[in-house]
Amino acid sequence: MVQIQMIAFGQELNNVKTQPSKGFSIGLNAGYDMPLFTNDYRLYGLKGSPKFGLKLDYFFSKFGIGLDYDFIKNKPYSKLNDNIYFDTLLTQNSQLNNVSKGIVRHFIGIGPNYNIHLLRNKLNVKLYTRVGLSLIKGGDLISSALNPNTKIDEYHLVFTGYDQMTLAIKSGFDIHYALSKNLSVGIGTYFIYQHRPTPDLSIDINNIGNKGLVYGESPFFIKNSQYVLENTDAKTIKEASCSIYNSVGLDFGIKYTFGNRSNRGPCSTCGCPNDGHKVVVTVRDDITKQVIPQADVALNNIDGQIIATGTTNSFGVVDFGLIPHGNYTAIANVFGAMTNTVPILDEEFTPGAIIQKEVLYSDLRFILKGVVINKKNRVPEPNVVVSLTDSNTKQVKQVTSSGKGEFSFLLDKSSTYEIVGIKENRLSDFAQASTVGLTRSTTLFVELQLGVDNFDCDQGTVLDIKYEYDKDALLSESKFELDRLVRYMNDHGLSKVELSSHTDARGSNEYNQDLSQRRAQSAVNYITSRGIDIARIAAFGYGETRILNRCKDGVNCSDAEHRINRRTEAKLLCN
Repeated sequence: MVQIQMIAFGQELNNVKTQPSKGFSIGLNAGYDMPLFTNDYRLYGLKGSPKFGLKLDYFFSKFGIGLDYDFIKNKPYSKLNDNIYFDTLLTQNSQLNNVSKGIVRHFIGIGPNYNIHLLRNKLNVKLYTRVGLSLIKGGDLISSALNPNTKIDEYHLVFTGYDQMTLAIKSGFDIHYALSKNLSVGIGTYFIYQHRPTPDLSIDINNIGNKGLVYGESPFFIKNSQYVLENTDAKTIKEASCSIYNSVGLDFGIKYTFGNRSNRGPCSTCGCPNDGHKVVVTVRDDITKQVIPQADVALNNIDGQIIATGTTNSFGVVDFGLIPHGNYTAIANVFGAMTNTVPILDEEFTPGAIIQKEVLYSDLRFILKGVVINKKNRVPEPNVVVSLTDSNTKQVKQVTSSGKGEFSFLLDKSSTYEIVGIKENRLSDFAQASTVGLTRSTTLFVELQLGVDNFDCDQGTVLDIKYEYDKDALLSESKFELDRLVRYMNDHGLSKVELSSHTDARGSNEYNQDLSQRRAQSAVNYITSRGIDIARIAAFGYGETRILNRCKDGVNCSDAEHRINRRTEAKLLCN
């Protein structure tokens, strides 16, 4: 089928009052946040944790603006072993003692949204960016272990955490599914960038107070995959430095939308709930009043976007199911020709209404309705390229038959056409269609059946080629049959064919062999005269050596039985 064009409302809705799609929503969400934390302090890390958030959005059509708030509390941890060894023999050790304070982030930001509506507005995808501030506080960590020799609790890891506000950017997307007109549930993912957070200079846990250092560590080295103190008196104290403290997360939420008037117009005051209404469209010929099956129908919204499509059934009808309140247009594509455009107004969405519309095909051309049939099993043949040639202008049009073998063309008045099919391993008939003598006021459809024969590799296909008795010259009607083979070989430029002739068992073997060879050769000569290279076709006469039934030498058979054996076959050669 030909793709439906998108049609804007234009003049059809000039007198209709419409309101843009706009509204306000509030959403709550909870999820999991995973820190992307790195700095040059190798023994300190942050764990992922739950997060909670609030989202406020104002939207109009596809675009909007939103405000996000997120509360995230990550937990710091030491990457040291649980046991700290105080000599290189790994004989003196003490259990590590960690004291920490969670690191809390409050993010608040504002920025644009872009909304994509799918499944008739049941599914909403929101892409967004927020620019704002991140308040970061906490994250202090102290690790200590008791020295077995001095009995003194020694500090081996100190990190003073953060206490600052920094610029932050958040980007992500949410997917929401509507449970009702206002309530929806969703899932989303995000990335938060925090600009150059810097550790503070005080420790806020355990009443230790200001140590005057950002973080420090005893000089460890690794032995047998364990941390060992090289010198319990030595300490390395590092200056404050910038960290990379970003995060990614996944959240689940619920959203409530206020005043969602998407595609709503006058019905907002008519007392009809904003639910779905059945919309049914019929496609009819304006001249003959006949219904038209297999026409593509589209519903367009006020922005000219296609919201639903369908194909008319045998009664010329397509049922779009439940369509939400709004202003729309209906239009059909009838095998490449467009119908008129019919408006569907929001005020028609009244309680209990089934909205029925009719679009009209007024093109003065006829419609050829054809079907390709496999002549062997009499079933429809799909995926055949059907070629239509105007006998006068020689203009060629092509379509591919559907899964039911169907194809369609528009035909001009007082014209004749030749139709042929093109498909690998299928030998097509030639068919003709004509509108000569037909009047458009009474006739819309011209019906046609196009036959194809199986033409499989190394399997003979019997051609309807006739010769006069005891002659090898082709009859004129036989040339049409050979033209089918010429067309196939032209359409499949690498194909090679064996053409063979066979006789019945009457007469001597030698005579039948000579006659069949001459007949096969005359067919080959005709094919090469039509431009086919002689290297692509071979002639063989088999005489009476390949009898198909019981009628061999000495068997009494009727002429009808003998006729089965008098045949010419074409065989596609495949190596």
